[in-house]
Amino acid sequence: MALQTAASIWDGSATDYSRHTSRYPTHARIGIALTAVAPADPRRVLDYGCGPGNSTRLFRRMYPHAAISGVDSSPAMIAEARAATAQEAAIDYHRADLAAADPPAALTSRLFDLIVCANSLFHVADKAALLTRIQAVAADDVTIVFSLYDTVFVPTDPVVWPLRVEPGDTLMDLLIGRLCDRGHPIEARQEDREVLTEKALTALFGDAGFTVRCGDILRLRRTPAERLSFFSVPATAAEVFPGIPVKDVQAAADDVSREAAGLPEQERCVYVFTATRS
Repeated sequence: MALQTAASIWDGSATDYSRHTSRYPTHARIGIALTAVAPADPRRVLDYGCGPGNSTRLFRRMYPHAAISGVDSSPAMIAEARAATAQEAAIDYHRADLAAADPPAALTSRLFDLIVCANSLFHVADKAALLTRIQAVAADDVTIVFSLYDTVFVPTDPVVWPLRVEPGDTLMDLLIGRLCDRGHPIEARQEDREVLTEKALTALFGDAGFTVRCGDILRLRRTPAERLSFFSVPATAAEVFPGIPVKDVQAAADDVSREAAGLPEQERCVYVFTATRS
């Protein structure tokens, strides 16, 4: 999910985001990949940027004996998470923006030895502030695990995939063409997210007292339907095409849906990281 792209737009995205993550397996696969590099038996787990609780409920299944909490800046996301989570799951959800304000007492009273950022860190504008404030809820032996798409992380030595098929991105070309037809003269996606290099990521966590390592690389294949579904989420549409009205992005996605149905799946790389105290 996301925390710092104005809570209001994520409030308006809660239902659509919940529907998207329940319909397609990408987010669950990323959550499972994160648990694969995390400690096997954590005591207390914090799902940072929990959104509608899809990842938090996954962590409950993966860690049946741990205390599980979810935190998100969007009240609507927290409401969605609480409504979709069975009481017997015993998950505590909290509305807080740890990138902008100190964590509430309900979180600092229980230090977490595992903090998971499943598809959330790259949404945060002030990542250094987040890592500073997160110290207040982190146990001495904390492990932070997080994921970054290859659109927001550039390794020093790119991974070569000998079996990778990488055709041109016809779907994105179609979408950009429709946006141009609607009076938005753009030539490429204009993603409003910080792109981190390996050096920058190392420095970011190093300044906060952590050593960061790449623990795994996940290859995903996404159908055109899944990719277009992302644009049903207003916050995602606004991030990928900043400055263009969300309704125009969504209309363009609808326009190309039939034509895109026969296009090949897109291969995507997701980097999975661990961060531990230096």
